[in-house]
Amino acid sequence: MKRGKDFKGIRRTIRRIPELGLAVALALIVSAGPVLADSPWSGRHLGLGIGFGTQSVDLDRLEASVNGRPLSLGSRRVDAALATLGYREALGRVVLGAEVELQAGRRAITRHSGCVLGQACAGAGLLGRIGPILRLRATLGQEIMPGVMLSGGLGLSLADVAISHAFAQSASAQNGSAVITSARSDFRVDDLATGAHVTIGVEHRVTARAALRLDLIHERLQIENARNVFIMTATVSGPSSAMAQIAQSGPFTLDTTSVRLSLLLRF
Repeated sequence: MKRGKDFKGIRRTIRRIPELGLAVALALIVSAGPVLADSPWSGRHLGLGIGFGTQSVDLDRLEASVNGRPLSLGSRRVDAALATLGYREALGRVVLGAEVELQAGRRAITRHSGCVLGQACAGAGLLGRIGPILRLRATLGQEIMPGVMLSGGLGLSLADVAISHAFAQSASAQNGSAVITSARSDFRVDDLATGAHVTIGVEHRVTARAALRLDLIHERLQIENARNVFIMTATVSGPSSAMAQIAQSGPFTLDTTSVRLSLLLRF
């Protein structure tokens, strides 16, 4: 059973989060005034960040090979629109808190630039996008020296996912008789993916109101799918050969790991 209908209202809200989040953040900043908590780690904070990392799709079988050598189908990505709103309370050197994070942009599920005649090439993946993503997490930190804190977080992730097709493509590189083949299959997904994420990082307080934080985050999302698909393409031309295939039945997962740098402002 498709879960998209059950989460229709939630998905509409997630898609409007950039506008809603900006309005809420501005309201909180205006109402907070210049008063800061006793501890420099306590109080509300707003964070803006950028990240760089990798993502991979865990299907039943998603692979490509050229001349017997496997090719990695993971993709690199940049997350430029990260906004965090949170509250923390310092209890001695231990700091407890909670955060809401929005990743407003959308990104491709898998990336493949396409094969060119005359080059040995293979690729497979999904045509679709993920985002925006909403994350809710609890955090725990400890000050290890004045102005420096180690922290970690554990939380829930909600992501809007839209996929149209699965594809596979291969090409050989034999001069004079190059071959290129491609295939795709309907693979429609329109779902609110759920999952979990964990973070670990270090934060350096620059001033009483501002801090820089470097985080490592790992996230796994579960994506529902009721379709069965199997695609395979292969080319052989003299000593040159290439093969790509993709298969899936039922739900699958999307794993992401990234390093992020954020500026946190207390208010």
